[in-house]
This record gives sequence, C-alpha cells and structure tokens, in this order.
Amino acid sequence: MANGVRVRARCAAGVLMLASAQAVATNGYFAHGYSASQRAMGGAGTAMAEDSFAVTSNPAGGVWVGNAFDAGISFFVPIRDYMATERGADAGPGIFSISPVVEKRSGRERFYIPGIAYNRRIDAHSAWGIALYGNGGLQTVYSGNTARFGEGIPLFRTECEGSFGGGVPAAGAPPDVAGFCGNDSPLTSVDLIQLFIVPHYSRKLGERLSIGVAPILAAQQFEAKGLSAFAQFSNAPERVSDNDKDHSVGYGGRIGVFGLPFDWLAAGASYQSRIHMQRFDDYAGLFAEQGAFDIPSAWNVGIVFLLPAQQRVAVDFQRIHYSEIASVGRPLGPNRFVNECALPRLLAGQTGGLIGDGGPSPACLGADNGPGFGWSDVDVIKLGYQAVVGSFVLRAGYSRSNSPIDGDDVLFNVLAPGVPEAHFTAGFGVRMTPALSLEVSAMYADSNAVRGKNPLSNVDASIVEILGGGILPGAVDTSAAFGADPQDQDIELDMYQFELTVGISYRF
Repeated sequence: MANGVRVRARCAAGVLMLASAQAVATNGYFAHGYSASQRAMGGAGTAMAEDSFAVTSNPAGGVWVGNAFDAGISFFVPIRDYMATERGADAGPGIFSISPVVEKRSGRERFYIPGIAYNRRIDAHSAWGIALYGNGGLQTVYSGNTARFGEGIPLFRTECEGSFGGGVPAAGAPPDVAGFCGNDSPLTSVDLIQLFIVPHYSRKLGERLSIGVAPILAAQQFEAKGLSAFAQFSNAPERVSDNDKDHSVGYGGRIGVFGLPFDWLAAGASYQSRIHMQRFDDYAGLFAEQGAFDIPSAWNVGIVFLLPAQQRVAVDFQRIHYSEIASVGRPLGPNRFVNECALPRLLAGQTGGLIGDGGPSPACLGADNGPGFGWSDVDVIKLGYQAVVGSFVLRAGYSRSNSPIDGDDVLFNVLAPGVPEAHFTAGFGVRMTPALSLEVSAMYADSNAVRGKNPLSNVDASIVEILGGGILPGAVDTSAAFGADPQDQDIELDMYQFELTVGISYRF
C-alpha cells in the first residue's frame, strides 16, 4: 500500500512539473515575487492587493482584489560560475580539491517560469481563489574540469573527470587504487524545481480589516549528476547521484492579515508554515535525514503609504528559515565528516575491513545529522514605488537580502550558488480595455562573489596521522586537522541575474 501511494504521488508530481519550468530563484532559492506587479516593485506586496497573485505573499488580500484572473511568464537568465585556485605552496596532504580553473560557468542560462492565479468574490465580505506558481528552485550544470583526490598521499592520489570527480580517471592520471572516481557521469549538475498550488479564502472583519488562509499543496523535483565519487562516504551509496529525476509532494499552509489603520496607510503580515514533503528516496544517500527536503517556513510584514495622485510606496520585510531544514542548513563540518566517515570508510575499503569501519555513520552523507549545504536564514528588505499616470501604472523597486552562503561553506555550494543580494526592478502596466491590462517587469540582480576555503584540500597532519585518523594504535589525534587553513584551496562562487516578466490581468 505504501509503495502504491508513493507511485501515485510521483505520478502526480511529475504531471504538475510539466506546468512548471526549471528556475534558479533569487533570495536563496525562493523567488523575489510571483507576478509582474510584485516583481516590478522589488517583491513588495504584503500590504498591496494589485492582482490575484496578491495571495502568494498574503492570503488576506484576496477579498480586496475582486473578480480577477492573472497569468504571466518570466524569462529568467541566471549567470552562475565558480573559480578554484591551486592549493598553497606549502600545502601538505589533501583529501579532495577541484582542479584549478579561472572561471567555470554553468550551462543552461535560459528558463521560463509560468504562473496563473484566479480570485472570485463570494459576497461583499469574502472571496476565494487559487494560484499555481513556481516557488523557486536551483540548477547548475558544469561540464569539463576534473577533481583531485589524495594529493600528497602515495597510492591514493588520482584525478577524475568532472568538477566533483563523478567520471572516470582523467587522461594521464595515476591509477585510481582507492576507488575515488565515480565512474559515472562527468557532467556535474543539480536540478531542483518547486511548484505550489494554493487555494485560498479571505474575509473582511469590518470595513478596514481582513484575514486569509491558504492551504499549500507542493510538488518538487530533484536530480543530481556527477557526484558518485562521494558515494563511498554515504550511508546509502547507491542513492547519491545519477538516479534520474525524483519527485515528492507535500503540504503546508499560509495565513495572513491585512488592514487599513489610516486612510494613508495599509499594513499586512503573513506566515507560511514549513512545507512537509515526502523524502527524495532516490537521493536518500545525498541529503541529510535520508533524503528529507522540506521547504522552510517564512514570514513577512509590510506597509504601504497611500500618497496623493494615486502613488504608493511599499516596504516589506521577509525572513526565510533555511537553517531549519537539515539538508539545507547543516554545515559540511569537515573535521567530523573526515574523521568519523571518510577516513574510516577509506581504511576499511583498503584493508578489507581490518582497520576502519565501513558501516553506517552519523557523520556520513544521508545521515540524520549528516552534512548539508550550510545555509543560514535570509532576511530580505523590499522597497517599491507605484504611480498611476493616465492608463499606465509605473513601478520601480529594490530589494536587499543577506546571502545564505558564507565563506565557510563554499565547497558544496559550487552546486547551489544562491549568493545574489541586491535586486533592481522596474516595470509598468497599461490598461488596454476597461477589463484587461498588460503587465511588464524587469529585474537585475547584481553580482555578489563569495570566497572561501575548501577545507578538504589541505590537511594539518602527516600522512601517518591521516591514515591513523585516531584508529590505529598510538595514532595522533586528528579531530581538528581538517578545518580551513591558509594552505587550502580558495573557491569563489558568483551569480548575477536578468529577468523579464510579461503578464495579463483580467477583471470581470
């Protein structure tokens, strides 16, 4: 019965994904807005009800929208790349490093992100509707380059095709005695898509206040390629990489409140719960908690100044709790990962189990407390301006967030470089008929390079100490030997983005 439910869930998620497009979002992996009007105002919209997408940031806004249908599509161009240096001149033994490259740019830079929303009044005091949109996602595709394993360690040293060594031994590389190379896809790629289906209900409490509730039905899709070299450091080696697309579905909810405390001021607040998703079973050896990948909770508050001549100034604050999701928020923890997982596995493999431990470990990939991407929570300030000029609505905006990635966790985030912080936006709407409007917005997210050390590239210990790893009799303690140090390789992540959104808004 459980397997049948899982199969039906995957089929449903797969069908839903046909309506969504792959995307690389802007505030971590959340989109900065969901309609052309929101996007043009920097994503500010908690205290505005411009169209039926208003419920994506605050479900209490639906009752103020009236009868409306909105649809749009965004043409999104994220430019992602990483840089990797040589190790320091005095570097000693190393576990893993990406072969030096001045700039390795991700492929696939054009994405199409659709969304539709419908809102309908029930009576003068209540409304219902539904919205379908991409919540966000992440994708990188790196071709070429190689990875180096066991530098400075006799018999272990080799070089494998792919940025994370997922391919076969590179031409001219030493034999892969330790079995580091993944011998699978040399293309290094991750691909995450998230789709929300959000029915909603809102109701006025008097003439100046409304509340809203919106159940969230979510579907997501994930695929990883080129990570098979890390399979031996996982509790489920066959479920780390190159397992095609996996799907999961889940549920959560959003509540909101909207009010007009003064004739010149609107205010709103909304909370989105954690979205509980099925596990990615095919990648249970990659993500912490055996493939768990819930969508984090978030909340937002906003005010809008209602100025003369139909002008609006909107200010929003949003917090996204990435750190509450283990697979996203847990750091790599290089000392724990190497001492309690990688070294015992390598020693067990090379000695037939006489030394080391090849069994499950709480420090390995896929474990409840296994490594993640080390993302911190994100705070976003959004500012927007709107003015009505004849049949045109002119908009401009700016948003600023903190990158969820810092220099301590750049290694795994080569796969997920969600580093942009500043977004500049502008757009307009034009009324073509009394009922139909065309909406357009543009966004540019500025480059924001994050640089840090690859803590696995240089070890502050001798070869004997490394191979002992606290396991062999008389071995030196290496519990702090695998952290970042000046001789480690530098890795730099960067991304900048362009986006053009076109939509229609129909009132009836």
